[in-house]
Amino acid sequence: MSEQMIDRLAADLTPVPPRAMERRLLMALIAGLALTGLLTFVVFDLLLGHDLGAAWGSTMFWVKAGYALAFGLLGLGAAPALARPNGRIRWPLVGAAALVLMAVGMGSMFWSQTGYDMPTLMGSTALLCPWLIALTGLPLLTTLLMALRSMAPRSPSMAGLAAGLCAGGLAAASYAIYCGETGMMFMAVWYSLGIGIVAALGAALGRWLLRW
Repeated sequence: MSEQMIDRLAADLTPVPPRAMERRLLMALIAGLALTGLLTFVVFDLLLGHDLGAAWGSTMFWVKAGYALAFGLLGLGAAPALARPNGRIRWPLVGAAALVLMAVGMGSMFWSQTGYDMPTLMGSTALLCPWLIALTGLPLLTTLLMALRSMAPRSPSMAGLAAGLCAGGLAAASYAIYCGETGMMFMAVWYSLGIGIVAALGAALGRWLLRW
């Protein structure tokens, strides 16, 4: 009887296309980036009146954008491995921690040259920056978590953390287009905090949403 049941269950199976998981994550990434870009435009260009591209051109713009994009790529690199039942990967998360330490170290060096001037650290948008990054990262985090729900991660929290790291980093890169702050310490503290908020939210939601 058990063999007949196994045969019947096996007869209904259909082969999974190669790279199905990666394609699903890619589609979620594209959809989330489109929504994040739209939300960023609405919030900054229409509501706050910050012109698109106003922050382009300076060396610090490229530093901020590259710093944020690195987090996004690290999270994206970790997500496919962590979405598997046997998935274990550490280097993207170690890399993210190393990025923060490097930015804080460099930021502290430049900040010391100003006599630890508080306006250099706070800029004019410190109280808004991390929350705006978190807000613009929500659409991408949502689409990535929706894609991960169809998978079976070994650790739902870690898979959610990778999704949040990716969403926070790419949202911060989008935010950098509008951000006029030029302090290295500002970026090290407030950009990192904004990305960290999205990553922590991803881990918390992942623990609940990605259980199987």
